[in-house]
Amino acid sequence: MITIPLAPATTASALAQRLREAIDAGRWQPGDLLRQEQLAAEYGVSRIPVREALAQLQSEGLLEIAHYRGARVSRPQAAEIDELFDLRQLVESDLLARALGRHDQRSLRELARLQDALEDADDRLGWISGDIAFHEALYRPAERPRSLALFRQLRAPIDRFSAQALGPGTRKQGWADEHRQLIAAIAAGDATAARTILEQHLQATRAVVLAACSGDGER
Repeated sequence: MITIPLAPATTASALAQRLREAIDAGRWQPGDLLRQEQLAAEYGVSRIPVREALAQLQSEGLLEIAHYRGARVSRPQAAEIDELFDLRQLVESDLLARALGRHDQRSLRELARLQDALEDADDRLGWISGDIAFHEALYRPAERPRSLALFRQLRAPIDRFSAQALGPGTRKQGWADEHRQLIAAIAAGDATAARTILEQHLQATRAVVLAACSGDGER
């Protein structure tokens, strides 16, 4: 793989972003070691910004520092995944309830368009980004920017792991059916059905992520 060296004035945050993108793209898998000296040589920087970038990614939960060697790509633990999904259930159910009465024909058409694109996705990153776009469009009418930011924060570690361990074929039909059922429930103004479908969708997603975490998931 050819890497374009970073400019000498590059900050640790810029390097952290490059490393984050490489991990998200699957260059390194959970458990893989990122060595400081190799990263410094590859990106054309000293070890100081490398150490700072690795520390930044550690604070995000993406890496675990391996002293004197570098850092390993984190693998989320089952308890962490459970907690993240419990919190997602609370935040997303509230966003959906607040958004439901504010959807209109235009926003419903946008949801359908995003779902069509999601079903056509044939690569991991396209699949993850498509699912994020669908859920953001689902909740955006709630006009709760802090809750939407929290939704993104709770998704981030799950999405990174999913991009590495799962793929577009994971529960493809079930995923699509649940999304389209959500659109139909919103169009009908059925808050109870929408909440139930979302809860089932998140529980099913939790199950496949936990299975992948234990090494039993579909790739």
